[in-house]
Amino acid sequence: MILLLALAGAALLGTALLIPPIKRLAWRWNLVDHPAAGTHKGHRHATPYGGGVAVFAGLAVALAAGQWWLPELQAPEIGFLLGGGAALLLLGLIDDWRGLSPLPRFALQFAVAGGLVCLCPQYRLPLLPQTPYLATALSAVWLAAMANAFNFLDNMDGLSGGMSAIVLLALALMGWWAGHPAITLIALALSGAAAGFLCYNFPPASIFMGDAGGLFLGFVAAGLSAQLAHEHPADPLLLAPLLVLLVPAYDLGSVILIRLCRRLPPWRGDHNHLSHRLVRLGLSRRGAVLVIYALTLGVAAGALSALHTGNPWLLLPLPLLALAGAGFEFAARGRLLQAPPA
Repeated sequence: MILLLALAGAALLGTALLIPPIKRLAWRWNLVDHPAAGTHKGHRHATPYGGGVAVFAGLAVALAAGQWWLPELQAPEIGFLLGGGAALLLLGLIDDWRGLSPLPRFALQFAVAGGLVCLCPQYRLPLLPQTPYLATALSAVWLAAMANAFNFLDNMDGLSGGMSAIVLLALALMGWWAGHPAITLIALALSGAAAGFLCYNFPPASIFMGDAGGLFLGFVAAGLSAQLAHEHPADPLLLAPLLVLLVPAYDLGSVILIRLCRRLPPWRGDHNHLSHRLVRLGLSRRGAVLVIYALTLGVAAGALSALHTGNPWLLLPLPLLALAGAGFEFAARGRLLQAPPA
């Protein structure tokens, strides 16, 4: 375990050290998020992208060092997962730099997710065994949806990076308990890399992870959660690794529903994310970020407790909490939602 923590520390340090030169390159190549680029932008000053590249590089440092100790890291399924994540990182980087239209962007995301679950059964959700084609399609949707969920939550300084670090730390503990050192190392090192990025992204942020970072973190986290779900086939506990991602899933589902109800495209940015709704309740932006951290920690603690005790009933409060939150938001929607565009 000490070596795993040391490798996570290497990922954190590598990410933190790489961010200053990446920021300089981003300014030079105009890889910058300008507030005037969209009405949904919440920052006031132009800020460089590239944090996702630093996170990926920090993870690569840890895995390069760890493969000499852990041969399992060279398994083909690990390479496919990280390769798919790298493909989405590149896709997001192009989108950050030049912009891509929604249809090809989402089509490519689904193609990468579908390719992974077709090639590697480990990343298919252990659901609907009697209908494997439907299970494969649902698994691809899960991977692509969570990639976008993490990306959607990158709407306030420090939000997606901190939430990712918590989620991945929980998945690392689950991997350790399940006896999967490769999953543990990837999740722990990626959590460390996200924490290293957070050193520069916590309010006030001097760099953003961009679509590149959000898509990469969400895709890998979703893949690891699906793989860990296989530890408990046909058992309610298989939901524990998936429920760790409840907060980003809730934000994604709620904001898409709001946009569809207003007859807006689901991909159109706005200020109706969970973080924005918390601000309209009276919290500061930093306070909203900290509340979402706390929610993520609470969800992770519930899922970890269920796995540690073997009691699936401890998972029940998590979806009930999400339903209660949805009910409250529906009742208070007049206070919480931004007015739709004219």
